[in-house]
Amino acid sequence: MLFLGLFPMLLQAQNEVDRERSSLKGIQSMGFSVNYEAPSSLIEAEEIDISSLQKMGEQLLNDNNITVISEKKLKESDQFPLLYVHINAMNAGRGLIPFAINVYFYQPVKLSLNRDLQTTANTWETATLGLVSYDQLDVINESAKGLINEFINDYKMVNN
Repeated sequence: MLFLGLFPMLLQAQNEVDRERSSLKGIQSMGFSVNYEAPSSLIEAEEIDISSLQKMGEQLLNDNNITVISEKKLKESDQFPLLYVHINAMNAGRGLIPFAINVYFYQPVKLSLNRDLQTTANTWETATLGLVSYDQLDVINESAKGLINEFINDYKMVNN
């Protein structure tokens, strides 16, 4: 009986996932950007290297035939799609580092209810939370890679 009551919510959640995936259809190219927020003690540890994550993400996209728009061209206009990775980590003490990684796909949209105002909107997203020790900080890099691959899988699902 309880299951039947939850069925409409499960169906709605699946529809939302399908809508997010379908928003990726026909995208030919996109920008890619990584941002890392952490206290200086973690940044100075240099275990999370943003330039390496940036290159890794661009390579993953290119390896899967997704054209990455150059940073220079991306800065010229906000009318390009963008895959954005945001990593937030903190030092909780006792050698523990809680972290959150959010991946968002933004693209230009028109707001039909507001006289076709053009803006950008987040049309696809995924995230993860974790807790690691200092000697396991590479788990953050691997988690980011996994989320980028999740995006690539959804992109390929609707574009191949």
